[in-house]
Amino acid sequence: MRPLLLDVLFTRFHARILIILSSLVATVLGLFGPYFQKLFIDQMTGQTGLDFFNYQLHPLALILFAFVAVFLAQAFYQLTNYLGMSESIHLQSVFSRRLYEKTLDLRVDTMSHRPVGEIIQIYATDVPGATVFLEQTLPAGASTIFPLILAPFAISLIYDLPLMPTLVLMIGITVLNTALAFRQSRFFYRFKKLAGDRIALVNEWVQNIRTIRILGWTPFFEKNIFRTREIETINRIRMVTNGQVMNSISTSITFVLNVVTLASLIYYSKHTITSGELLALLWIVGVFLTRPFRQMPWFFTFGFDSWTSLQRLESFLKVKNETNNNHNHTPRPQGPVGALTEDVALEVQKMNLQIGGKEILKNIDLRVREGEFIAVVGEVGSGKSMLLLSLLGETGAEAEHYRIHGKSVGTMTLHELRGNYAYVPQEGFIMSASLRENVAFVYDIEPERDSDIEESLRLAQFEIFKERVENGLSTEIGERGVNLSGGQKQRVSLARVHFHKAPVLLLDDCLSAVDVDTEEKLFSQLLDGAWAERTRLLVTHRLTILHRVDRILFMQEGRIVDQGTYSELMQRSPLFREYTQSVEETLNVEA
Repeated sequence: MRPLLLDVLFTRFHARILIILSSLVATVLGLFGPYFQKLFIDQMTGQTGLDFFNYQLHPLALILFAFVAVFLAQAFYQLTNYLGMSESIHLQSVFSRRLYEKTLDLRVDTMSHRPVGEIIQIYATDVPGATVFLEQTLPAGASTIFPLILAPFAISLIYDLPLMPTLVLMIGITVLNTALAFRQSRFFYRFKKLAGDRIALVNEWVQNIRTIRILGWTPFFEKNIFRTREIETINRIRMVTNGQVMNSISTSITFVLNVVTLASLIYYSKHTITSGELLALLWIVGVFLTRPFRQMPWFFTFGFDSWTSLQRLESFLKVKNETNNNHNHTPRPQGPVGALTEDVALEVQKMNLQIGGKEILKNIDLRVREGEFIAVVGEVGSGKSMLLLSLLGETGAEAEHYRIHGKSVGTMTLHELRGNYAYVPQEGFIMSASLRENVAFVYDIEPERDSDIEESLRLAQFEIFKERVENGLSTEIGERGVNLSGGQKQRVSLARVHFHKAPVLLLDDCLSAVDVDTEEKLFSQLLDGAWAERTRLLVTHRLTILHRVDRILFMQEGRIVDQGTYSELMQRSPLFREYTQSVEETLNVEA
């Protein structure tokens, strides 16, 4: 990936050139305004001063030229700002798309190491911040640099004055403003970092507020949030103070420049100073250069701030999923695959997964028939959930062979692979939308599909008239609506899976929050009823359903140590019997 700064500088390069040229034209026209005013006043007062063009024009023409020059200078200045804003918005869309694609590309194990809310902060703060170079720095920089460069030369040329006094003063002002701006940029950087830390703490507090309250940790969490906020406030006070100092210097510096320039004019001038020359000089120094001096410190500040945002955004975009032996993020075949019978839904051979040097999955061999119902069981941490995520291509697991419906996964995109699966996580996912949209997983879905949605909810044992959803399928659920229980979320997730009719279902402990009666209805009407023809892999700790599945995969420490029916495993596997006994004892203790 090439540095983002190159994208900022060279994406749509012609537009960057237009910004610079527009600012240059605005500067030149801005200098012609006071020059024509000088000629007009000198003619009206009968005084004779230096005339660069040495050409007599009618006074009305001179005042008209002065007005047109000033008007066009302002027009080109506004055009410069418009072009900068337009290019900034365009680049924000480019960076936002890259951030979106990177977020989709990163796997669960990679994202688990990132702070809470980091992506939101980068999107909301650093993407706009990275493009400030185009919105502020380039237009303001060009509108600052050109006047500061051309004005001393114009004064020297028009008034036949030495260049050095004015130039030395401007260089000194620039150095001072640069130092203050660099200091301000450091405050800006700390401000964004501290705000991100506080947002992360608040997100964690909000997401776990019930548990925190039950455990009595609320005062400690709030104390940490308040401490972070205090540090942020102190930094903000220093940032505002430094900004006020910058504004004060940039506002008052024109008076100093007036004195120096007028002194140079009086001391070095070789002719009698005319009224027009005084007015034009005061206009250039007191009006024309006022904006550049006020913009100068913020030009540097926004430049430094944009640089830090670019670094943060680029750092995130460089994050890579951990891989072993330079394999792709989805398992791919490395050799010929044996013949598959037509009824095989998926086949995996020698699947392995390492995360942080730790083996999570070891030599997984799995062959699943079409329509087979498989339960995956084992102690917590045995690799059950990671097996499902690896089948989805979400973990970077490697396999010698991986086929689904006879097609090699190595020839599929990640989107194509996941199109074969429907997945229900341990905690049912609910978005802030209507019940209808949550099942269909489509915003603004047409009501014509309501019968299918209602059928999916009915099979998932989510009875609309019994579940506190007063507005039926139009009821808003999630953070902005009705707060569903864990069991309700799981049942909505199951209804979603039924609605979308994927051929292979990966169900990660999706019955953990439902009661025994509901479990029985779900099993008979949905899992082993409406889904009887679909291929199902169910991670579960429920012993009551193990005798009803076609096959059980028993996992320990990332391996499938045994498999078979419930009766077969109970007869031949002491480890499986020990596992079932420990689960029963745990349930008895909880009861």
